[in-house]
Amino acid sequence: MLRYCRSPLCLVIETRWLIPRGFDGFTPGPLILLRPGASQALIEHEKVHVRQFWRSCGLMGVLYLASRRWRLRYEVEAYREQLRHSPPAAARGLARVLACKYRLRISEDEAYRLLTQDLQRDAE
Repeated sequence: MLRYCRSPLCLVIETRWLIPRGFDGFTPGPLILLRPGASQALIEHEKVHVRQFWRSCGLMGVLYLASRRWRLRYEVEAYREQLRHSPPAAARGLARVLACKYRLRISEDEAYRLLTQDLQRDAE
C-alpha cells in the first residue's frame, strides 16, 4: 500500500522492511512506514510525528535522538493521540510501551499519568 496524505503532508507506505524490530510503525521525517494491518490509532500516532517534523523545520529527528526530554515530549504527544483513537482500556498497554521501549527512564505509572492527565482533567 502506498498512500499520499495532505494533512499532514506525508507519504504512507505499508511494508515489512525498514521498521525497527519490536515496532509496528516508524516515521523518518514525512515518510510513515507501517507493518501490514496497522490500526488507525497507530496511523494517527505516526501522523503526529510527521506534524512534529514539520513544526521543528526538520530538526525533530536530531532532537529525538539526542535528547531524552524531547523524545519523551514527542512520544507522549503521539501516544495521547493514539489513545484518543483507542478504547479506554488501551491506556495501560500504551503506558507500558512508552515506559519500556524508548529509553526514557520512566515507570509505567509515570507513563500512564502522562498519557491520561488531560483525560482526567476533562472528566472533572
